[in-house]
Amino acid sequence: MSQLCIQDSRTVAYRALCLGTLLKRREWELAVQNSGERFIFDGVRDHVLQQYQQFNADLLKWLAAEKIMPHLSKSEQRILNQPFATWSERTLTCIGWRIEALGILLWALKRVDTIPAYDDQFILKALLEPLDLLNPTIDFIWLASLRPAEELQIARDCAEQWNWRSRATELERMGVRPPDGVTFSDVIRFTAERAIENRLLSYLIQGDFPAFAKAYVDLTDDEYALTSAIAYERYFALNWVCELSTSWEGIRIDL
Repeated sequence: MSQLCIQDSRTVAYRALCLGTLLKRREWELAVQNSGERFIFDGVRDHVLQQYQQFNADLLKWLAAEKIMPHLSKSEQRILNQPFATWSERTLTCIGWRIEALGILLWALKRVDTIPAYDDQFILKALLEPLDLLNPTIDFIWLASLRPAEELQIARDCAEQWNWRSRATELERMGVRPPDGVTFSDVIRFTAERAIENRLLSYLIQGDFPAFAKAYVDLTDDEYALTSAIAYERYFALNWVCELSTSWEGIRIDL
C-alpha cells in the first residue's frame, strides 16, 4: 500500500452533505417527472410540481443557513441553482451515480457498516437517513470521525484494483494489445493473484475477478457497465478521502 494523506473528518462530513443534497434534489426531480405518468389531471400535476418546488426552495435556504454552499464545487452549485424540474437526463444519470461516492464517504465516517460487493450498489434511502437533511447539521459535522487510516487505505487499494479491472476490459475492447508474448488473460490472472495475496480479493473465478457469480471476463454488457461505474465512483471517492491533493472538482459532471 502507498503512504497516503487523509482528509479531515469534518471536510468529509461536509462533502457527504453536499452529495446528499444533490441526490435529494435528483429524487425530487424524478418524482416530478414521474408525476406525469401517475396523474391524469393537469391540476394534480401542477400541485405536485409546486409542492416539490417548495421543497427545493427550502433545501437551498438550508444550504445557506447551514453554511454548506461554500463546500459545493462550482459545477455542483451551478447544477443546484438551475430552475427546478429542468435537469437533463444526462445530469440525472451522472448525479445518480454519486450514490456510490456518498456510500463510501459515510462508510469512511463510520455511518455505514460495510461496503457492498463491487457488483452490488448502496441503497440511497439508507444513506440519506444519517444525513438528516433540512435539519441542523452541527452534530453530524462536529461529531464526525473517520475510520483508521490503514482501513481507509485498504479500501482505496481494493477500489483501485476493481477500477483497473474495468479499464483492462475497456482497453481490450479498444484493441490495445499487451507486450509480445503476453495476453490480457495473463495480465489479469497475475493482477488478480497479487490482489489475493494482498487480501484485496477474497477469491477468484477462473483466475479472474468475481462478479455476479462468474468470472469478470464473462460479464454481459449491462453487468460490465454496472461494475465499472461502481468501481469508478468508489475509487474516486476513496482517492479524495485518502489524498489531500485530490480536488473533488476533478470529477466532471457533463450537462
